[in-house]
Amino acid sequence: MKFEEHFGISGLAMIAVILGVFMAVLDSSVVNVAIPKMMAVYATDQTTIEWVITAYTLTVGMFTPISGYLSDRFGAKRMYIFALVVFVVGSGLCGAAMSASSLIAFRVIQALGGALLMPISMTILFSLSKPERRGLIMGIWGIAIMFAPAFGPTLSGYIVQNLNFRLIFYLNVPVGVINLFMARAYIPELKPKAAGKFDLPGFLTCVIGFFCLLYALSDAPTSGWSSVKIISLFITAAISLALFVVLELTSDSPMLELRLFKIRSFLASNIATSVLYIAMMGAMFLLPVFLQNALGFSPMQTGLLTMPGALITAIEMPIGGALFDKFGARPLAMAGLTVMLIPSLLLINLNFNWTYSAILAVYMLRSGGIGLVMMPLRTAGMNSVPSSLVNRASALQNTLSNVASSVGIAILGTVMTTHSDFSFASYMQNVSVQSLQKISAYGLHPSVYGITSSSDMLHLMSVLKQLAFQNGIRKAFITAAVFVVIALIASMFIGKKQKPVESI
Repeated sequence: MKFEEHFGISGLAMIAVILGVFMAVLDSSVVNVAIPKMMAVYATDQTTIEWVITAYTLTVGMFTPISGYLSDRFGAKRMYIFALVVFVVGSGLCGAAMSASSLIAFRVIQALGGALLMPISMTILFSLSKPERRGLIMGIWGIAIMFAPAFGPTLSGYIVQNLNFRLIFYLNVPVGVINLFMARAYIPELKPKAAGKFDLPGFLTCVIGFFCLLYALSDAPTSGWSSVKIISLFITAAISLALFVVLELTSDSPMLELRLFKIRSFLASNIATSVLYIAMMGAMFLLPVFLQNALGFSPMQTGLLTMPGALITAIEMPIGGALFDKFGARPLAMAGLTVMLIPSLLLINLNFNWTYSAILAVYMLRSGGIGLVMMPLRTAGMNSVPSSLVNRASALQNTLSNVASSVGIAILGTVMTTHSDFSFASYMQNVSVQSLQKISAYGLHPSVYGITSSSDMLHLMSVLKQLAFQNGIRKAFITAAVFVVIALIASMFIGKKQKPVESI
């Protein structure tokens, strides 16, 4: 039996869709390693060059919600090709950028394409695949989402170290052109649907609200949650998003269909998925920070350590999808989240004495749980939505995932920083002349030859900072484990296996 007869979509069409998603997700992580090189090439400071990352993240977050309307209005295939063109053009411009400011501007163009690729690709696969095979198809689609962030730092580290950093952008151009021809040739036409009038007030309040929210979340750990800037951003976000919700719930043609949350399975799956993203993305941020700042790993070494976990997730996602088609989401979600919880609890004891192999084993086990649960949760929510609203459901689900990822990084990053600072201040309060006299070059015991030189004192402060940083990381992983438990509880409300609503 041919692939298309079995799954409802041709293998080449599926490759065309997944390749675009892989590029878009890869570019959200590949730039991080190149930041120091860009600072040197463009002769700028870190605050400025970090906008290369921030601009991409904010743009994706702001324009993902509109993807559902555009798919309905112009057709999913047409918009996918348009997004690919924008992404490829933006990538070429980024590679040719001659200044930091031009690079930031071109990253916005690149992100406009990336913002549409993810939700529209999900819509295409969901629309074309057979309802009874959607779990497996979405599991294969999920490979790109989970493998790209782990592969990005490793690829970028090699390119920056051995080649020209501009290649991290230029590589998208030939791959994107090939993907463009494949999409035109192999993805079937998907007719536009009745989209209604463009919701301009909803669009404006959405863009303003998500810009302020995501920018505040990304900058809060640095500027401080109580700073005037961050508080102002959160207040603006709250007002804009509250107005956005009112507009969407009262509009006949909303840009983001919030009424979908009336469907119990869709609501429960999105709550569980969002909480899972908070725990997952926060931990994916914390572990590299610990490996590089505490254990002295290079970015490439860090990428190589996280690579096996990404491979396990990639292998498990299609398996989890196939099991979803047979058993439904709830048993898989509970099993996967339980598996994920065990290493999450082990990471609470992470310290400087952990070996490379120990960290690798725990991370691989955690990744195994993620691979088992991620796509079943997302597919269960999409299956509960009428076929006429699949485009809108995809936009809504991906919007929530973007926000949850930013929330996870912000919350766990803040917990880590706050507890690290508190622990260090506590340690320094206990450092007195009497306690210093008990510390000699031979150990902790009373001595008149205690620390007296400035170099020894600086070394002591360095050790105390490391211990404080370790405490902060542990507190953050405790928080991550709590979110895993919340996701586990939310998954219990998804319900038993059910047939997709209105088969396509």
